[in-house]
Amino acid sequence: PGGDCSGVVLVAGQHSPLSPGQSVFGLAEGSLGSHVQASAQTLVAMPGQISFEAAATMPTVFITVDMVLHRAAAMQRGERVLVHAAAGGVGLAALQLIEAAGATPVATAGSPSKRSLLRSLGVAHVVNSRDLSCFEGVAAAGGVDVVLNSLTSPGMVAGSLSVLRRGGRFVEIGKRDIWAPAAVAAERPDVSYSLLAVDFLPDVVVQSALQRMAAGVAAGQLAP
Repeated sequence: PGGDCSGVVLVAGQHSPLSPGQSVFGLAEGSLGSHVQASAQTLVAMPGQISFEAAATMPTVFITVDMVLHRAAAMQRGERVLVHAAAGGVGLAALQLIEAAGATPVATAGSPSKRSLLRSLGVAHVVNSRDLSCFEGVAAAGGVDVVLNSLTSPGMVAGSLSVLRRGGRFVEIGKRDIWAPAAVAAERPDVSYSLLAVDFLPDVVVQSALQRMAAGVAAGQLAP
C-alpha cells in the first residue's frame, strides 16, 4: 500500500530532471506518509489539468496496462481483447488504451452494477465473470486475440485460454494461484503466455511508461 503518489518536489538532486516546486506523480515507497524520498525515474511532471488526488489514482494501473497491451501482448488495431474485472482500476485503464488503439474490448464484471457501469462507458460486449458460461458467449462471438487476466478462481484461466484465437496472447497480472508456463503450454501450445507485475519493472521502464501516460493525459486521451 502507498506506492502511487502525487505531490510537490521539495528537494532535487544536482542532475535530476525534476526541480523544487514542480508538481509530479508516479511511484514511491511510503506514499501513505506526508513526505517520500524517491528516484526521479519513478516520477514524472504532472499535467496541469488534473488534480493531485486524480493523478494519484493513475500510475500503477496505467503502467500495468501499457506494459500488458503494448509490450507483452503487442495489441493491434482491430483485435479483440478480453479484460477480466473490467470495472476495477486496471480494467478501466485498459478500456481507455484499447479504445485509443482501435481495438475492441470484451469485458467481464462480477455484479449487475459493475456490468451496467461498463455498458454506460460504451463497452458493447460485457459478460458475468462469476459464471463460466460467459465463455460460451465469447466463443460464439468469435473469440479474442488477447486476454488480460487477473482472475484465478476455478475454471477462469482454462476458460480464458479456450476463447483465445490461434496464436493469441495471454498476459497474467495476478499474484496468487497463477498457472505455470508449462501448464499453459500443455493446454494451448500455440498461445504466448506472459507474467507481468509493475513491482519488478526496472526504473527506466517505469519512467518510459509514466512519460507515455502523462502525454496521454495532457493530450486528453487518458483520464483518471
